[in-house]
Amino acid sequence: MSVRRWAQFSLLLLVLFNFVPPLFLLKLSVNNAPEQYLPASQPSVQFSHELRENFPEDQVMVVLFEGKQLTSDAFIKALEEVVKTVKAHPLIDRVISVTSVDHIAGTADGFEVLPLMDSQRLLSVPVEQRMTYMLADSFARGALVAESKDALAMIVRPIKLKDTRQRIEMMDVVQQTVSHYPVLMSAKQSVAGPIPLEVYQLRSMVRDTMLFVPTTMGIGLLLIYLLFRRWLAVVISALVMGAVVNFTLLLFLIFQYPYTLIASMVPSLLSALIIAVLMHFFNGLRIAAGYGNSGQQRVRQALHEIRKPALFTVITTAAGLSSLGLSPIPPITFFGIFAAIGLVWGFIIVIFMLPPIFIEYDTHAWPSQHGLMRFLRQLVMAFARLSIRRAGWVIATFIIIMALGFPFLWDVKVETNLLKFFAEDHPITVATERVENKLSGVTPLEVVFDGAKRDAIKKVEFLQQLASVQKIIEALPEVDKVQSVVDFIQQMHWGFNEEKPEFLVIPDSQALINQYLLLYDGNDLYEIVNREFDRTRVLLNLNVHSSGNIRRVVNKVEEIMRQHMSDDYQWTISGYGKLFEDQEVLLIDGQFYSLIGALLLIMLMMAILWKTWYATGLTLLLNASPALIMFIVMGMTQLWLDMATAMIASVVVGIAVDDTIHLYYGYQRRRQAGIGKVLAIYRSYQYSGSAVFVTTIILSFQFLVLTFSYFQPTIHFGFLTAVGLITALFFDLLLMPALLIMTEYTKHWH
Repeated sequence: MSVRRWAQFSLLLLVLFNFVPPLFLLKLSVNNAPEQYLPASQPSVQFSHELRENFPEDQVMVVLFEGKQLTSDAFIKALEEVVKTVKAHPLIDRVISVTSVDHIAGTADGFEVLPLMDSQRLLSVPVEQRMTYMLADSFARGALVAESKDALAMIVRPIKLKDTRQRIEMMDVVQQTVSHYPVLMSAKQSVAGPIPLEVYQLRSMVRDTMLFVPTTMGIGLLLIYLLFRRWLAVVISALVMGAVVNFTLLLFLIFQYPYTLIASMVPSLLSALIIAVLMHFFNGLRIAAGYGNSGQQRVRQALHEIRKPALFTVITTAAGLSSLGLSPIPPITFFGIFAAIGLVWGFIIVIFMLPPIFIEYDTHAWPSQHGLMRFLRQLVMAFARLSIRRAGWVIATFIIIMALGFPFLWDVKVETNLLKFFAEDHPITVATERVENKLSGVTPLEVVFDGAKRDAIKKVEFLQQLASVQKIIEALPEVDKVQSVVDFIQQMHWGFNEEKPEFLVIPDSQALINQYLLLYDGNDLYEIVNREFDRTRVLLNLNVHSSGNIRRVVNKVEEIMRQHMSDDYQWTISGYGKLFEDQEVLLIDGQFYSLIGALLLIMLMMAILWKTWYATGLTLLLNASPALIMFIVMGMTQLWLDMATAMIASVVVGIAVDDTIHLYYGYQRRRQAGIGKVLAIYRSYQYSGSAVFVTTIILSFQFLVLTFSYFQPTIHFGFLTAVGLITALFFDLLLMPALLIMTEYTKHWH
């Protein structure tokens, strides 16, 4: 194939990858549900799936109404209509409010189970007594009715939802239905719970993707134009970035893996990384043009100079990214693997598809010494001279800085709090605070009990033990409300005995308990105990949201279970809170394994490239240290090691090694040609230093732009990555020449 045909084919392929994939990406599954962040083999995940076969979801949406008309006929009737309308939607399993929750009340000959406050009950309870009447119900108090008597709640529970889009649909249905009733809209509303939290995360992800991907691309393209003054380079760069990002997102669709919070960082990351590869290619063209080359000779000269170091920089960066595949957290695993594949695809484009395009269409001269490039070159050489002349001082300064920062490593906390992903004035943060102030915490946790045989849960000894345990758990400051089968039996015993307070207990008679359960004709009981009465749930509402605090509650509950419950029953901690808490353990393991994996893979690549242990150790030191600095900065700034920051160390190590390879490769090649150590350093930094400096500055700017987001994961990802890259640049420009000067390259290193 001729150069012209190959150039035309390459351009056509780039255009197709920019405009065809978006048509298919509309089918990309978007799912940021908590289950996505745990492997299917995780015991808590498997138990949760088993539990949901018999019991409803614990991830809900809470709508809080505040105002003075909450007990009026108009408000209650409107709320009743909303409950019926929303319940009819196929995504909704149940809507719980004062108009639909089971209420157990005494009668002349026993007890009855009816809705707490529906349109029929309005006729028998005066307006001024309704709030007190509703508060007397133990199920409604703190869950549906505020003890301050100025708020009511509606809890919407979905069926098993497939992805976040269905959660958005569910939330929209509820809000649109409420909007049809002016009396409800006149009340102050707050929407909280796991489902709205996930929806707001998705909306923040989408907003950041739509805003910052074009912004980071635009910054990269602007700097490419300012540095090289070639419109062809700008246009081709835009096409390459689009082709790489679209190809990588297609991988999520092809392998049927959902687009998550972690995956949303792929476009910005790859846009920045591809700019780095393009920068070295364009810099090679600029330098080759400076020697008087043009056309095919200019491209060949540029490729000869950058092909090998570019190959190894891409391999090492891909190694850093793919090491995230060692993480047990699926979104981090697929983020690393797919980003690595996308980067390799970008390298193939640059090395094999761009050369014929620039041979065929790049007919103008490249500016070699305009003001900006000259300034950057002078700045790089100033760093190199300082490092060479004051090598001892430079090394000592770096050692002191590392020593001073080392204690901050112990201040790094492994913690994830999804509410902290948002600003304090964000709607979900404000709503959650209001709901928890008026009612109870919105973080659900469950304790599941299994008996050895049918009707084991009915046993009076078990129920009395459970009642005792329930009181202990309710006393925990992190627990706002506890509900169990105990509450139902106590309410039935109370109602059967003319609602006398002293009967609000578990009766001692097994026959009486059996009779109560036989007479019960409501629905709510069977949401916490199965029909065979050999499994039951204790439902906890926690007022804490971070994984660490939830873990501490889980530990307390487990200790209470061990001390106060009979060994005749098995118990398991489950629910949304448990799944979220499990992420913390996996997060630590994933961070450790992926970082060690990245360092080992990079060390292997360095050993193959340099063929000496000295050079391998030197470059590994230069690139592991920025990751250490990043953790020090996290400790100093109190940034948590959470779901958003867990992968940054591996990413930074993988990216940082690129500049080291370009600089050290130039140094080693000149040393092998017989050039002295000092001159070899100067020549290498003259040729590659400005490209290395510019590449890091571009990357850092692109990541720093992310700090203007309103979404904390995006901010932290951008800030910490930029810190790592800038630190790596200073290590390369200042520390590497000093180390080369202070060490001898002797034969025993071979």
